[in-house]
Amino acid sequence: MKHVVLTDTMSSAAIRPPDTFAELRKVSIEDAREFLLHPADLREIDCPACGAAERVPAFQKHGFSYQQCRTCGSVYVSPRPTEPALQRYYLESSAARLRVDYFTQESAAARFDHVIESRVDWIAQLLDRNGSGGRHFADYGTLYPSLFAEVARLGRFNKLYCVEPPERVASLVESGGVTVGWPEAGTVRAASVFEQLEHQAAPHAFLEAIRDLLAPGGVAFVTTRTISGFDLQTLWGKAPYIFAPDHLNLLSVEGLTTLFESAGFELIELSTPGQLDVEMVLDASRDDEAIQLPAFVRYLLDHRNADSLADFQAFLQRNRLSSHVRVAARRI
Repeated sequence: MKHVVLTDTMSSAAIRPPDTFAELRKVSIEDAREFLLHPADLREIDCPACGAAERVPAFQKHGFSYQQCRTCGSVYVSPRPTEPALQRYYLESSAARLRVDYFTQESAAARFDHVIESRVDWIAQLLDRNGSGGRHFADYGTLYPSLFAEVARLGRFNKLYCVEPPERVASLVESGGVTVGWPEAGTVRAASVFEQLEHQAAPHAFLEAIRDLLAPGGVAFVTTRTISGFDLQTLWGKAPYIFAPDHLNLLSVEGLTTLFESAGFELIELSTPGQLDVEMVLDASRDDEAIQLPAFVRYLLDHRNADSLADFQAFLQRNRLSSHVRVAARRI
């Protein structure tokens, strides 16, 4: 199983405009309290990565309890909202509408430059070496409508599907000739699942549904956050960009490996090519005086120059210690 290191430059502010993100976070926290914290709509779960029952409290955030699995180290919300409660939140809440605007408008240009092009290149390169079977491409929960134009330019798929998108995204992609809906099972060569796994109520069942779309030998391309990353390990419950229900699952690298294999996949790649861990720790500690960094991290940030910090970020990438994780997994 391979992993990669990326060297192009990006900044947190470019893909996460501070004012817009602050508003998204505020509204998300308020709407989560209104829609998702009713006792009747909460249920206890075992680890969503490895299924183990034994756990310890990790932290509390905005009324939600995060637990840490004692087997694989994944962190997850339990008790968590039921699937019907989450569906109502994503259909009716102001936060859900603002989230779509945030990805498709406010940060769209920067995300295209730094995210979408590189992801489509990733898909193309891995399919050349590993993909087989199937004729179609599918993207689940589309937040980047421009993704399909880039995929179409590859010239490798008969049909493009947009699966379970937000309503406003559906109208945008349909005008470009993309089919909105679920493709026939077993017909998909490549399925992308970007920033979706972290807010699924039942990650194992979700990945099984993605697997069933794929033809044997088809590949799922998944991005998410991992609690194994430097910034989340350092900031823990103080990370300002972690909140429910956007982040119900912060699975460890070990937990992700177990989850994909148990859902019927063979891992081709599991990389953490994140470039912002050090920057996000620095920004969070500047913005919140209550954050007490470990002595080594404080020393690193205060007494080493930009080149040293870049070298440290590259170390995190090479050793699967960034919190941005990408997975390519082939259907067995």
